[in-house]
Amino acid sequence: MLSANRIRPEVSTASSRRTRDVWSTTTRTLGKVLRNSLLSTAIAWIFAFCCSVGNVFSGRGADAQSTQEFLVAKMLWFHYFFCAATVSIFLSLLLTEQPAGLVPTTRSPLAHWSRRMAWLTSPYFFVVCKLLSVVLESAKTAKASVYFTHICFYVFVGCTDVQARFLYRSETARGQVRTRQQLMRHQRRLSERPDRKPLPPERRRFVRVLLEDLPLVASAVFATAYVHTVSAIKIATQWDLAPFALCSISLKLLLQEMAKGLLTRKRRTPNMRSMAITVAAPTILVDTQLRTVLLCQDNASMTVVVSLLLAIAEVCVRVVKTAYVQWHVHRLDAQRHSPFAISLAAKSATKIAHVHVAPVRTTSSLRLRVHRLLSLHAAEVYADMYAEYIAMGCSYGILFFFGAHAKYQLGNGETPAASRWTNASITGLQLALEVVVDLVACALEIRRGIDLERFNQDDAFLAVFMVAVALVNVHTRLNGYMSTSTS
Repeated sequence: MLSANRIRPEVSTASSRRTRDVWSTTTRTLGKVLRNSLLSTAIAWIFAFCCSVGNVFSGRGADAQSTQEFLVAKMLWFHYFFCAATVSIFLSLLLTEQPAGLVPTTRSPLAHWSRRMAWLTSPYFFVVCKLLSVVLESAKTAKASVYFTHICFYVFVGCTDVQARFLYRSETARGQVRTRQQLMRHQRRLSERPDRKPLPPERRRFVRVLLEDLPLVASAVFATAYVHTVSAIKIATQWDLAPFALCSISLKLLLQEMAKGLLTRKRRTPNMRSMAITVAAPTILVDTQLRTVLLCQDNASMTVVVSLLLAIAEVCVRVVKTAYVQWHVHRLDAQRHSPFAISLAAKSATKIAHVHVAPVRTTSSLRLRVHRLLSLHAAEVYADMYAEYIAMGCSYGILFFFGAHAKYQLGNGETPAASRWTNASITGLQLALEVVVDLVACALEIRRGIDLERFNQDDAFLAVFMVAVALVNVHTRLNGYMSTSTS
């Protein structure tokens, strides 16, 4: 009886400590997501303001500028912002490395890598800038020109990626060691097999980088086509809004599952950055369109009701997904410890002596599948949180700067001042609901074993990457809603 009384306080203490750890991780993760989302939204707002002005050197307002002049200026604004964000993304990765031969007290690594990246990427910047200026002046429609810009910036991202990898291999201490090890391994294999091909040249490396970055441009092109399709749909009543919201949520879930399926088929488990990139981009692009359509409705009460329903649906979907992942993990664990599998492996091991390593390989394979499943779900949860906050900020910013713009078809029939106040109130309500949803859902997911803490280690990279996604987000929406009479 005395021992039972001693155990109860220990169990209670462990449970309370576990609860404190869960809420501590939840608040820390949500705080970083909110901070990075605020940064992305602020830069996206600055970009939207610059686009609303158009050509600042013309001395005329946006309504007095010609369509082609305004279009070229808007595309160049996106070029400036996106190139800076792209270089910053790879700069954040290089900042984790120490430059070879650089004394830490003589020069800051930030200044060193910034200077090197600016020098290597500036030729691509000016080439793309000139190409945009020439081609867009002859473009017939704004909707067609945005696809051309996606191709240009896809090539710029590939060139910047190649230069960043070159700096890592040639000018970082760890990169030089890995390069020497790679050369030694390759020379040893050449001595064993003289017919083996040499190391791939820079051109093949560039093609490989383009293939690795292909999901990003595919997401951007899909989002552009989606915006162009949705902008042609007229939503007048709640009976039109409900199917649209349902289809948007279904599309987002489908894209998430397709992205996770793509990552699951890879031989190696992708890192946190790759998972967050592949899952976050389509999620943010679809969510922003839904939020923008909600804010454009004439009936504010209907928008509030739909926002509440979306918050409830998000909690339910996240809880159900986490429960399914946990059930799948238990199923894989049961397969790993299955008596049938063990006896089958033992029988095969008695027949052939060298097959005794097969059970170990199978166990490690199942363990790898469990790790990949939990990591992909954590990436999806993390991307979902970013998507909601960035979508809110971008949708309100688009309506704030372009709701009464002469070259755009936006607004809900109210005066600009009244519309901005209504949209601000609704966005504030959506933000409060989303914070409550994330607090509850994150706590439940962390308690069920979903590790969100690992994403906080790549905080600088994710912050800059979300800025780039927010810029693409606003850029795509602006081209989709440009007035047909001016495009």
